[in-house]
Amino acid sequence: MTISGDTKMVNHNKFYSKAYFYDLLFQFKDVKSENQALIHLYQKFFKARPTAFLDLAAGPGSNAIDMNKRNIQSIAIDYSKEMVAYGIEKAKEENAQVTYLHGDMRDFSLETPVDLAAIFTISTCYLLTNEDMIQHLKTVAKNLSPNGLYVLEMPHPRDLFAVGKLSWKNWEDDWEEKWEERWEEKWERIEGDTHVSLQWGDENDYFDPITQVRTVTARLKYHSPQESGELIDHCPQREYTFQEMKALIALSGVFELVDSLGDWDITVPFSNDKSAWRMILVLRKL
Repeated sequence: MTISGDTKMVNHNKFYSKAYFYDLLFQFKDVKSENQALIHLYQKFFKARPTAFLDLAAGPGSNAIDMNKRNIQSIAIDYSKEMVAYGIEKAKEENAQVTYLHGDMRDFSLETPVDLAAIFTISTCYLLTNEDMIQHLKTVAKNLSPNGLYVLEMPHPRDLFAVGKLSWKNWEDDWEEKWEERWEEKWERIEGDTHVSLQWGDENDYFDPITQVRTVTARLKYHSPQESGELIDHCPQREYTFQEMKALIALSGVFELVDSLGDWDITVPFSNDKSAWRMILVLRKL
């Protein structure tokens, strides 16, 4: 694989360097269901099973590992060198054959194109500008076979607009408006002697309504027999709307939007219904 470009990728470098603790925190991901949905979508549009898969911003590489166990050639790319090293070891431990590469998702070139590519959780948020997103789409398309499908899991736009709801203190009080701070999340995981917790976002994080970029604070606390500590990491993240993505996909000239989902459950369409908590865009290569 070759990597080009002079502009460094931004991400929560300190947070992602703690790859083992990251992996524990994201054990809630239903990787098997995600991958089954991806294979179903590919078969829906191409009437065949994908033979090669690319996991972008792959983190621990869990999706690539599971795809390889399904007899699909798997490649993973991540910008964190620590995460790449961790993913390589994890694949070995699980007897999976995964080619894991360090690279920038905006500009890379694989030796052999793949049929299916995907990016998960909120990794697209590190593409801070329209130009970044278009370059990313063109790069992915360049590395897909003619029957190529790219699936992007992105935050639901309601997170950007902080869509609120009316509630009340009790029946005698007046209505008051309460905003749902959806970008501020906290969770933890305990496994044996290891305890890790994460707060993603802070009420004081600055949001620029012109660029739609939020400076997101990540607070990680971790304790294991080997190490303990706490780190705070700040990084800008772009928040995209559905209409913007439709326009950017069209401007890229390399994909068409063929489907949109609100969850990895393929029966849940992208909508304003509370069951649709993600914006999952399905792109077919032109």
